[in-house]
Amino acid sequence: MQASVAVAEALDAGKLTPQPVAGVADFVAAGLAVAIGTLAVAASFVLVSFDARAGQGQLRRILDLGPSLCGPRLLLVFFVGLLAAAEMLRLPFFHSAMLPPHRHVMPCLAYPLVAHGIAEPGLLACVLLLLRASVGGARLPASALAVPLACLPFLTAHILVLATPATVAAYPGQLAHAADGIGHCAYPAYAATLLLALVAVYLPLLATACWDVAAVAINKRLRARAYALSVLILVPLPLQVLALTLTSVWDMHQYTSPTVGLVGFVAVAVAAEATLVILVMLPVHDALVLVQKLPSATTGLEETPDDPGR
Repeated sequence: MQASVAVAEALDAGKLTPQPVAGVADFVAAGLAVAIGTLAVAASFVLVSFDARAGQGQLRRILDLGPSLCGPRLLLVFFVGLLAAAEMLRLPFFHSAMLPPHRHVMPCLAYPLVAHGIAEPGLLACVLLLLRASVGGARLPASALAVPLACLPFLTAHILVLATPATVAAYPGQLAHAADGIGHCAYPAYAATLLLALVAVYLPLLATACWDVAAVAINKRLRARAYALSVLILVPLPLQVLALTLTSVWDMHQYTSPTVGLVGFVAVAVAAEATLVILVMLPVHDALVLVQKLPSATTGLEETPDDPGR
């Protein structure tokens, strides 16, 4: 069976580079990925617990924490966790423990497929959906079905590159250098191009959505959150593109690829954690604080329809 150009080049690279050895940047990336995954698990637990305890009262509907928004928020948490898990594919711990010699570069191909073909498009689509829903620009939960469709073009493009046989197209993916001199993952040129396209599509959409949310915010605190979210998404994403693009065009022997890869991951980690805190954790916190401050008022709101004195 004829291997694809990408897979064949990766296997050739595996014959030329040794098994990778973990360095300081790898341990930092692993710790950061574990922290993001833990935050994602905690956020999902908070959402499910709140949903189970809140009932169907008017308070939850006022705070937009009903079932219609709970689903998209859980979807956002899932994609953040998947992004953290995908980072493990480029770390030496996975390569050395799970793969035979000369095949340790295969996760270098799987990393952009999972991280930037599925996780990051899904994450950005969920953020955009939640922002639009908060100003009435999207109907939930039906609109949440658009999230998998948003991932489909990028996932398809990654698969087409990886699956195209060498007899069909000699793709110049720079994958013959899929790992540096000590076996660490580089970032293929085709993935950098697709990541640039992803950020170019979502950056103006997210900027507009954050501006719309800030324009209709009912108080300064919510307006500040909208501005903070815009900064914490719009600044890190171009930095991620720049860092990962550099790994695909620089000579592998002229820089430390784990360090550059770490910069790209830190950038997207900042954006991912900001979305979890601002769009998931803080709304639940606001609801719990309001319940504690106004227990009698909220009880009255929920019991008004059954009040026999009216």
